[in-house]
Amino acid sequence: MKWFLQTKSLRLKLVLITVLVEVVMLTLLVGNSMWLIDSVLDEQAGARVKLLSPLLSASLAAPLAQGNEVSVKQILADTQAKEGLVFALLFDNKGKLLSGGGRPLPAANPPNIYDTWIPIEREGKIYGNLHLGISTDFLKAAKKKLFWESLVIAGGEVALSLLLFLALGYWLARHLGELAEAGRAMANGNYAVRVAVGSADEVGKLTTTFNAMAEAVENQVKALREGEATFRAIADYSHDWELWADPGGKVIWVNPSVKRLTGYLPEECLEMQDFPAAIIDPEDNPRFREFLQQNPHGTRGSDLEFRVRRKDKSSFWASATWQPIYGSQGEYLGVRCSIRDITERKNEKFNLQATIEQLELAQGSQRQHFAQAQDERARLVSLLTAMDMGILFVSKEGVTYYNPTLARVWGFTQEMQFHGMNIENLLAVVTKQVARPQEYAQHVLHVAATEENSKGYEFTLADGRILLDTTYLVPGEDGHFLGRLWVYKDITQERRTAEQLIYLAERDALTGLYNRHRFQEELGRMLAEAERRNSTVGLLFFDLDEFKYINDTYGHRAGDAILIRVAGEMSAQVRRNEIFSRLGGDEFAILVPDAVEDELHVVAERMVHSISQIPFHFEGQNLRLTSSLGIAVFPDHAQNAEELVAHADAAMYQAKDAGKNAWRVYHAASDGSRQMLARVAWNERIRSALQNDLMYLDFQGVYLAADGQLSHIEALLRMKDESGGVIMPAAFIPAAEKSSIIQEIDRWVIHKVITLLAGSSNISPVTVNISGRSFAEPALPLFISDTLRKHGVNPNRLMVEITETSAVTDLHNAQRFIKALHQTGCRVCLDDFGSGFSSFAYLKHLDVDIVKIDGLFIRSLPNDQDNQIFVKAIIDVARGMRKTTVAESVEDLDTLEMLKGFGVDMMQGYYLEKPHSDVAVTKS
Repeated sequence: MKWFLQTKSLRLKLVLITVLVEVVMLTLLVGNSMWLIDSVLDEQAGARVKLLSPLLSASLAAPLAQGNEVSVKQILADTQAKEGLVFALLFDNKGKLLSGGGRPLPAANPPNIYDTWIPIEREGKIYGNLHLGISTDFLKAAKKKLFWESLVIAGGEVALSLLLFLALGYWLARHLGELAEAGRAMANGNYAVRVAVGSADEVGKLTTTFNAMAEAVENQVKALREGEATFRAIADYSHDWELWADPGGKVIWVNPSVKRLTGYLPEECLEMQDFPAAIIDPEDNPRFREFLQQNPHGTRGSDLEFRVRRKDKSSFWASATWQPIYGSQGEYLGVRCSIRDITERKNEKFNLQATIEQLELAQGSQRQHFAQAQDERARLVSLLTAMDMGILFVSKEGVTYYNPTLARVWGFTQEMQFHGMNIENLLAVVTKQVARPQEYAQHVLHVAATEENSKGYEFTLADGRILLDTTYLVPGEDGHFLGRLWVYKDITQERRTAEQLIYLAERDALTGLYNRHRFQEELGRMLAEAERRNSTVGLLFFDLDEFKYINDTYGHRAGDAILIRVAGEMSAQVRRNEIFSRLGGDEFAILVPDAVEDELHVVAERMVHSISQIPFHFEGQNLRLTSSLGIAVFPDHAQNAEELVAHADAAMYQAKDAGKNAWRVYHAASDGSRQMLARVAWNERIRSALQNDLMYLDFQGVYLAADGQLSHIEALLRMKDESGGVIMPAAFIPAAEKSSIIQEIDRWVIHKVITLLAGSSNISPVTVNISGRSFAEPALPLFISDTLRKHGVNPNRLMVEITETSAVTDLHNAQRFIKALHQTGCRVCLDDFGSGFSSFAYLKHLDVDIVKIDGLFIRSLPNDQDNQIFVKAIIDVARGMRKTTVAESVEDLDTLEMLKGFGVDMMQGYYLEKPHSDVAVTKS
């Protein structure tokens, strides 16, 4: 400094000063340049850090919040490699290292590294801190290079004008300041700042470079923000389950909607092996994998449907749509796939399919029903046409249908048309055919005015025929009635048949007189009337003497002729208010109301005398019969119907004891014989036994002669006395047959046996014995049929036995009785066959199924040649008439073997089985 001051040369000084100034200025310029470079580069480093901070914070916040370490590591690695970072370390809020690359220097502020901390935050929430280290070696190299270049420039500048040097320094300082200012603006986030370019030199280039860098940074930040917004829109707001699979097929990203659809978090899905195939339903998995193999990467597709298993093991139907993803350079980045829940659509499809199937079934069923309805209609029309009843349907509009029978029933021609007629028009037409038109018109109008079905109404046509009118309302679906169906049936024949049945039910088939059934009814009615009026009733009871001898000698034709003749002659002498009945066989009775005993004597005398005077001529023979007649009067001789019949019967036997061809009035003193007394007593004992359950049944088997197997069993009636002893039927049946109590016994036995058969289906068929008095009871076959039906017993399991004697005595009633039994399904057996003198002659007139040979011929069969001839003849004749034979009273082996040799079908007797009370007899 002293030397400079002592120098006299101003130029030197100027030069020195210029040089010094130049050096100083150069030094200052270089220093200032170096400082500016340091400042700019530092600011650029800071700006770079500030630029990276929001980008890194935005890219790391989401995966850091989701705990996606893989994405965090990938982002840090990419950033470190791309941005040339020395280290990038990510710490959580607690200072724990989460991830990073490189390692920081131990010095607090190392000279060659620019380090900084960046908070990772999202929506105001800090998830961690990122520690970055940026190398400053490039700054050092640039500063060194600039120093030497400045020295060279300075050396050159020494030779230049200081003014130029000063001007240059000023120019440089000014533009660098603008750059520094722009750099600070960018550092503050103003990425749109630009510096005007004033020259093409280095400063101008630097300014151009700065402007280009600023524009690139601005575009990148903008693109990053737009990409982030798009990413968030896709990731967070997409309703479908979105995923991204890399070119290798591995899923690298899943949006949060996957949790709503499957229950799995995105992180769980990314950690899952073979996702999403791992959660596809096992039934659909093979089809899904086959589809992936057939559609290589890079293709697009849609509507792949499959079922997905949720985390809770439930499943839903899903549909996938996919397309390839390409980068900005066209590189293949993988596949983006959208999966949506189509369960509702699938269910609707299934429901629609089910509905279609149901509709098809319904349509088929409808067609079938329609065809059936058509068939039913055809059958109904055919049925209505074929019916023997007139059918007429009348609606509000009038007649809409009638069948062809209607015209025939009413007596119209088939050309008669009823269609469209209303009730009034119909009445105008049909009442012309009715015997009493006014009454029938009132009936029709009354029925038409009601809304209910009408009961049968009988009316007579002008031609005498009887019609039955019945109507039925026809309801519609809405509850209203469509109209009324009128049914007309010609019941003329039914009424005639009913009248005939009534006649047959109360009339004797041979003589036309009242039968025993009607006699009992009239007797009860007259006695009740007599008690009410305090009057009397007389009963004349008579039969023909020696009638059985004539019947056996001359045959049933002669006997029938005699009975008819007697009935005709006596009917002419019976007054209108008197009841003349045939009780069966040759027994007759006359009921006389308001009887006076003297008048009864006159009537009796006239009757006995008239019968004795009737001439009979048969096959050249003159026959004369006499009769015996008994008289009893109510209430003088009896207090009830049973006593009256018994006492009239007793009086008749008193007349027989007096020599026959006589009449007697009942006198109690004369009714002292053991037989008369026993008859009355037995009736009381029998009635008491029925009431007190003293009647019971024994059973005896009937066996097949061929193999000894059980065919059926016979029910044998027994009665207990007061001391417990057994009374055989031979002791009380003859007395019971003299009164109606025998019919009570018959019904008791029938009901008991049918009840027994109903108790077990294993019991063999059972035979019951019916008395001859029941032939004249027309209600007995109906009683048998109703009892069988009520208990559900096959009629073939019940057989009815009647004796030959009773059948021959009352042949016509017996024939009618046998026919009625066959109609019920029961078989009939003729018992004691051979006991009559004309057995073979009667056999062809009795349509029985089984003939039981009288035991009289069987007991001594091995020792009686006549019986052998007779029995063999019976068996041969019965076989020729296709009837089964039974031999009763088989009591030893010789008889059994002989009968088998004769060809008998069945056998019964003590040798085979004794009667017993065990009801559980079953087929062997």
